[in-house]
Amino acid sequence: MQLFTGWVKSYDQQTGLGSIALDSGGEEVSVDLCSSDRRLLSQGQKVAFRMIHRPDGIYACDIELI
Repeated sequence: MQLFTGWVKSYDQQTGLGSIALDSGGEEVSVDLCSSDRRLLSQGQKVAFRMIHRPDGIYACDIELI
């Protein structure tokens, strides 16, 4: 799986839902508590991650802070 980098555009720590903007531009991927390995994220954090395809869209997984 390819590794991507980006930054946390939005993240609600109560629901665990948010989005990550790709450094490559324009595109965003979703994130939830399951795909973030239960790691709480904060808006603006720089992250590295892989993408997985789910029936309801593309999600970030294996998220690491950089």
